[in-house]
Amino acid sequence: MHDTSATRHQDGLRIVAAGAVVILHYSDYFKDVAAGRFMVAHTWHFNLFVDLFFVVSGFVIARQYFGRVDDAASIGRFLWRRLARIYPLHLATLAFYLALAGALHFGAARTDNPARYPLSDLPAQFLLLHAFIGERLTFNFPSWSLSAEMFCYLLFPAVALIAQRRKEAIIALVVFAALGNSLWVVAAGTTPWADWINQGGAFRALPAFSLGMACYLFRDRIARWPVLPGALSASLAAFIVLGSWLPTMTALLAMYAIALLAVQADCAGRDTLLSRLGFDRWSPLTYSCYMLHIPVATVIITFGSRLLSLSPPERLILAPVAIVVLAFASVVSLRTFETPLRRYLTEAYDRRTIRPAVSRQESAR
Repeated sequence: MHDTSATRHQDGLRIVAAGAVVILHYSDYFKDVAAGRFMVAHTWHFNLFVDLFFVVSGFVIARQYFGRVDDAASIGRFLWRRLARIYPLHLATLAFYLALAGALHFGAARTDNPARYPLSDLPAQFLLLHAFIGERLTFNFPSWSLSAEMFCYLLFPAVALIAQRRKEAIIALVVFAALGNSLWVVAAGTTPWADWINQGGAFRALPAFSLGMACYLFRDRIARWPVLPGALSASLAAFIVLGSWLPTMTALLAMYAIALLAVQADCAGRDTLLSRLGFDRWSPLTYSCYMLHIPVATVIITFGSRLLSLSPPERLILAPVAIVVLAFASVVSLRTFETPLRRYLTEAYDRRTIRPAVSRQESAR
C-alpha cells in the first residue's frame, strides 16, 4: 500500500507557484522596457497559480483536520492554529506599508500610486475581509488570498461534518460553488470569476479549496487512475509557456488539471520529474516568499532605483538583486519570526484551553 498522505508533488508545485507569482508581479515593475512588457503579456496567467494554492490547501487541511473538528473546542483550536500560521506575517507586512503610508503623509517619501494606501481599507485588512470588501488592491496586495483562505477555513468544519456522513457532498460543493460563481458573472456582468481578487476573491477560492478536500476524501480512487507518464511535468511546462494564449476560464481548468495530476502522483506514490528535482524541499518557504516579495520589491526595485537614479533599462539589474534578497528574507522570516511566533501562539492557546478543562474535570470528581 502506498503512502497516500505524502504530498511531495503538491509541495513541489507550491514553491513553483510562488516563484511564478513573483515573476508575474516583478515583471510589472519593468513594463517601461521591452523585456518587461513581454513578460507582462506572457505571464498574466501566472496569477492562476494562486488557485493551485487553494487546491493544495484544501487537500492538506482535510488531511490534517478531517474528522478532528467536531466540537466547539476542536474548531476553536483549528481556527486559532490557522490564524497563528498566516496572521503574524500579514500583520508585519501591513505594518511595513502603514509606516510607508505615514512617511508619504509627512513628505518623507513619495509614490506614484497614493491610492494604494487608503486608511479606509484598514478594517478589512485587519479582519481579513479584504477578499470581500477591499476597496482595491492595497497595501501588501497579495494578502487578499489570506482573506479567501480564512473564508474557506471558517466553512471547513461544517463542510467536513457533512462530508463525514456523505463524501459525495463535497463533489456537489465543488460543482455548485463554480456554478454559482458563473451565474453571478452573467447576472452582474463581472469579469470571469478566475479574475476575482479584492471583491469576490473568497468565492473564487471556494471551488478550488473544495476540490482539494474532495481529492483527499477520494484519494484511494485517485490512486487507481490510469497513469500517464510525464503528464504532470509536461502539462506544467505547457501551461507556463503557452498558458497566456488560453482564455481565462480555460486556463483555470488547466490549473485544476495540473493540481489533480499532482494529487494523483502523490496518492499513487509515484516518482516524477518534479519529485526527482526536489522542489518540495523548498516548500516551507512558500508562504514567506509569497508574502514578502512585494515589500522586497518596494525596497529594492522602487526605492533602489530612485536612490541610484537608474533609468528604466538600468533598473533591470535590480530584478536579480530583489530575487536574492527575497530568498534570504524568506529563510530569515520562516526561521526567526513565523515559526517561533506560531509555536508561541499555539502553545499559549493550548495552555489557556487545556488547564481550565483539567480543572473542570477535577472539580467534577
